[in-house]
Amino acid sequence: MRIVALLCLLLSITAVPAHAAGIRCTPPTVTTFHSAPTWYENLEFDRGTIWLSNLTGNAVEQYRLDGTFLRSIPLRAPGAIRKGPDGLLYVNFGDDSPETRPLPSGVVRLTPEPEVWIGGDTLSSANGAEFDARGHLHVSDPFTGLYEFDRRGTLVRHLDIAYPNGIVTIGNTVFTNIVIDPQSAIVRITGNRQTRLELGAPDKGLDDLAVGPDGKLYVTAYTSGELIKVDPWTGAHCTLLSGLKNPTAARFLPGTPTMFVTHASGSVLKVRL
Repeated sequence: MRIVALLCLLLSITAVPAHAAGIRCTPPTVTTFHSAPTWYENLEFDRGTIWLSNLTGNAVEQYRLDGTFLRSIPLRAPGAIRKGPDGLLYVNFGDDSPETRPLPSGVVRLTPEPEVWIGGDTLSSANGAEFDARGHLHVSDPFTGLYEFDRRGTLVRHLDIAYPNGIVTIGNTVFTNIVIDPQSAIVRITGNRQTRLELGAPDKGLDDLAVGPDGKLYVTAYTSGELIKVDPWTGAHCTLLSGLKNPTAARFLPGTPTMFVTHASGSVLKVRL
């Protein structure tokens, strides 16, 4: 695999045990924003609208916040959608299963039509993504690790982490869920140091995560059907919602305590803290 400016770093690793002290979950208000017979993988907000990644429908869809459909743009197996520092939307594509990994994967930006920004042979299955405080884009590939790209789209770092999925950043600190892990781990990456925040067995199938207005992480657990609130520094956690059907991603409407949660079962929930 040809990789530009690859830096593989040896990282020190520590683990934070699972516990619930010092954090509290108050039941939120939950309503259904949208539902369809498809797999919704991810989402983002832009200028009073919401964009949804329709994974099995091979498209990204735009809706008003009142639920009115606006348009659909064809894109094969879209993953995370994120608003960049330039105000454009960046969308992962080729978020596929191992059987289809030979097909192209990368990142497009909507200008307004999809324009390949990261392509080539760097990524095999681009899944999660987030920009950090420097404007660098971090992309997870569950099969090959975690990647960091600068503002020009040049690869500056690759971390050999097994099964990373969702990504968020707080400043320049990166958090990624591990989708296959016996202790349901989130990995916190600060510089060259990794710390595991373990939510405990059995494997919950952690998918994506969001940073709330309270500074806590809100984690979707695909297998256990939960939305879990986690302190990003101590690992303390509690279950905010349970009984969900394959939640995939969460994202807060900017400036509000309301998040939208996508599901592989086709629903998009509106969750107000």
